[in-house]
Amino acid sequence: MGKEEICLEFPEQIQKEAFSLTCRIAVKEQGDLKAVWLSGRIRPAQPLFGPQIYLDPHEGVSFTMGVRGVEKLLAIYQHKDWWLRPAFPARTAQIPARTQLVLMKGGGRYLALLAVCGREYRTDLEGAGEGIRVTASSNCAGKNEIDDVSLVCAFGNDPYECCHNAAAYALALLGRPSMLRERRRYPPMLEKLGWCSWDAFYQKVSRQGILEKLEELKKKRVPVGWVLIDDGWLDADYEIQTLKGLDAAADKFPEGLSECVRRMKEEYGIAHVGVWHAVMGYWNGMEPESEAGRLLSGGTCVLPDGRNIPAAEEGKAFRFYDTWHRYLRNECGIDFVKVDGQSAISLFYEGRKEYGKASAAVQTGLNASAALHFDNNIINCMGMAPEDMWNRPSSAIARSSDDFVPQVPHGFWEHALQNGYNSLLQGQFYWGDWDMFWSSHAENRQNAVLRAVSGGPVYISDPVGETDPEVILPLIRADGTVIRCDGVGMPTLDCLFENAASGGKALKLFNRYGENYVVAAFSMGEEKSVRAGIRLSDLPGTGGGRWIVYDQRKQEAAFLAEDEEFAFELGENDAGLFLLMPAKDFVPVGILEKLICPGGILFYREFLTRKILSLDEGERAGFLSAKRPERVLIDGREAAFEEKPCAGATGEADFYTVSLGDAGREGCLMEVLFSEG
Repeated sequence: MGKEEICLEFPEQIQKEAFSLTCRIAVKEQGDLKAVWLSGRIRPAQPLFGPQIYLDPHEGVSFTMGVRGVEKLLAIYQHKDWWLRPAFPARTAQIPARTQLVLMKGGGRYLALLAVCGREYRTDLEGAGEGIRVTASSNCAGKNEIDDVSLVCAFGNDPYECCHNAAAYALALLGRPSMLRERRRYPPMLEKLGWCSWDAFYQKVSRQGILEKLEELKKKRVPVGWVLIDDGWLDADYEIQTLKGLDAAADKFPEGLSECVRRMKEEYGIAHVGVWHAVMGYWNGMEPESEAGRLLSGGTCVLPDGRNIPAAEEGKAFRFYDTWHRYLRNECGIDFVKVDGQSAISLFYEGRKEYGKASAAVQTGLNASAALHFDNNIINCMGMAPEDMWNRPSSAIARSSDDFVPQVPHGFWEHALQNGYNSLLQGQFYWGDWDMFWSSHAENRQNAVLRAVSGGPVYISDPVGETDPEVILPLIRADGTVIRCDGVGMPTLDCLFENAASGGKALKLFNRYGENYVVAAFSMGEEKSVRAGIRLSDLPGTGGGRWIVYDQRKQEAAFLAEDEEFAFELGENDAGLFLLMPAKDFVPVGILEKLICPGGILFYREFLTRKILSLDEGERAGFLSAKRPERVLIDGREAAFEEKPCAGATGEADFYTVSLGDAGREGCLMEVLFSEG
């Protein structure tokens, strides 16, 4: 590598003379990929008379690697036991403790440095002067050896590919290549709009409250496809936080969970009903002498402090979840689960079981049961600790931020920051659940646009009487299908190393929808107005092409050349959504009220003088054309259209809008006809 590029310098071994440890640092290279493997064992001291010597469960083994040539840094670190968030260090010394991903830029190239949770040890990164401290720890007492993959480095010209390639290489080395997100199946159930009870009722959820909410959604014609009954429904001791029974609390659901679920499905047409539970059963496990304690005892263990929790053994963990999930599925009609508090696994088993082994055992048992009873319909939550992220074999959805907090002023800023940047890491493994939101809220537009770009589930948690259909309907089709992006939303190139929440800036996230880019922009400070823009250089893979940018709110289009910027302005608590579309002679835009307009196109057929679009319900449709159409037909009847030129000097086209009238209320067929020649 040249002097301008990033350079990492590894020692050959780690020596701990105090207890005779020599740990070899092996670097395996494959093109622009490097993997660091740590292997060593404490040798008995001579003469063999004295205490047993073990590695510290938390300090493990560590070394400092040198780093040169870095111009910019981004760190994704574990800021709570459950959650990750980004940091924007000015130099390596500022990289926070428990960092899991460091993205660097230098000499025009990028480097993704990825900490790995292996079969036993997890690795954490932290700034150390002009280098980075690497620590591999097991969380388990009595360990005197290490033999595990610790780090993967990926160099390249595309930072998103670097992050992906690093994760793919690490998973291949661990024998888990199927754990990449693109090899998992997105749950079809979550393609529909959902509603969750949490922010509506918190732990006071009840049958009466749920049915009142569904009555409101029915009257307002909000097509919810699934409902999640969150924390508060369980038969539990809510003071000491232990599970007592497998069914619902009798005072909240007087005729049992099954009766409420039956009414939800039969009276309100809810296709799928799910329930929340903690990974330990409830937050502190089970009451040993309760019904839950007895029925689930074949899959539990008792900790030294008396807590009764799922055993960290694959067979026993499966037995625990299988027993409960079978009951929920067959006796109560439950279709999916949200499993919370997952990163408690390493907390509860601290000192007793290795990071990798404990989480792998519990996650494998949980995933197996969810696959068997719920067809992999599981939302993982409070589980961003690396030992959990690296060990779920089959589930596809995981929360990627701390909670949506409707009562916290400007809570959106931190929420958007976490979800967007955490996707650089967790998005390699899962589609992100960017959490529920309120449609009636000061930040409702920002929250709606954030979910549009997320690529994950969309669900609301409005209290009774508070749902605003005008905020929700632009996210979905008439049947409740979410207009969902193809990948996971991530920061644009110009935002990767900039903290937009520091004020006066716009946070931009992007995703793909077919051949189009979706760019969402958010004002992140208290300024009344923020100016920003979109350049082709902000997005990977746009070089060399001709593009048109479409402003969804203003319903305006412009050609965008490589040296140009599409400028826009955002107000306070504001968000904009833009489509970047390949420039062609004819470009179908779609239903203009939808945030992602092409999502309103059900199918499209193109002939020389005729373009046919089957459209979902809507009021107005749009398309771009280099040639003026002769006629536009809606369900065979001639319709008027309006036209205005596209801005920009790199092409000639007009933007056409068509009022769909009564035909648009239930969807229609639009034909755009051109003369020959």
